[in-house]
Amino acid sequence: MPQTASKKTIERKLDKAWSRAILSKGRCEVCSTKEYLNAHHVEGRRNLQLRWDLRNGVCLCSGCHVFRKESAHQSPEWFHTWLESNRKEDLEYIMAIRNNIVKWTIEDLLNKLSELEQCK
Repeated sequence: MPQTASKKTIERKLDKAWSRAILSKGRCEVCSTKEYLNAHHVEGRRNLQLRWDLRNGVCLCSGCHVFRKESAHQSPEWFHTWLESNRKEDLEYIMAIRNNIVKWTIEDLLNKLSELEQCK
């Protein structure tokens, strides 16, 4: 019988698969540049309910992610306003379920990994 990977190993694979799926958009969702792209979580990675949910991800260039005055990390208020204007349904979804508590089983994690790997 094959040995099942540890939960931490699967979580690392999920993080990479989630990031690849977000980056597959191919351009910054704010300014449309195609360079220096980052995958950004709207609700932070600590929230296991949303950590690997594609609706919780935004493809941003490094400027819109971190470095500009009006960026997701430098100005969370600005970014929230941008989300309300550009991804309102996703923001409402995130806000509606962000306080749910989820306990992932290894089987759940493997199913989510399979789902994300199909988003290439």
